[in-house]
Amino acid sequence: MAQRKLQAEIDRTLKRVQEGVQVFDDMYDKFMLSTNTTQKDKLETDLKTQIKKLQRMRDQVKSWQTSNDIKDKGPLDQTRKVIETVSLVE
Repeated sequence: MAQRKLQAEIDRTLKRVQEGVQVFDDMYDKFMLSTNTTQKDKLETDLKTQIKKLQRMRDQVKSWQTSNDIKDKGPLDQTRKVIETVSLVE
């Protein structure tokens, strides 16, 4: 039962990461196309906030990667790499 709950939590987190990366990509595109300084500053702040959210989720993924309870760590590895790639844009 605990294993199922853990897997459900992992699945939810991986989905939230995917959604967060999509939101970040959309904001980043708007940021790059923006010519208005005020709008660019607001988008920059929003991008930093989104990166911080993703980094918190990355910390959770890292802890799962070190856990012996989880057998298939492939999706966790991929998710962590995606978050770290997004964080490099900062």
